[in-house]
Amino acid sequence: MPFELFVYYRAAAHQAAAITDAVRCMQAALRVEIPQLQARLLRRPLENDAGEHTWMETYALDSIGHPAGIDASFAALIEHHAASWADLRSGPRHQEVFEACA
Repeated sequence: MPFELFVYYRAAAHQAAAITDAVRCMQAALRVEIPQLQARLLRRPLENDAGEHTWMETYALDSIGHPAGIDASFAALIEHHAASWADLRSGPRHQEVFEACA
């Protein structure tokens, strides 16, 4: 089964609109490079005690054209694009890879 990538991080709640815009632009640029990309942006609805939201980006590729799914080179490409808006985040981005089972 193909691998999917999940990236999570925190950002101050007042940065919500800027984070949304930055990620939408980044994911659109990634889709130009890799048209089969399926990308989503999620946010926990409540702030933590520090006034931050937790954000989650998800990435998957069509298993027909990319049977292995997301690989290390694609994950590095995502991080390269995300570096341009690092100042909006409260801390580091964390990557987790999962295998699609169903």
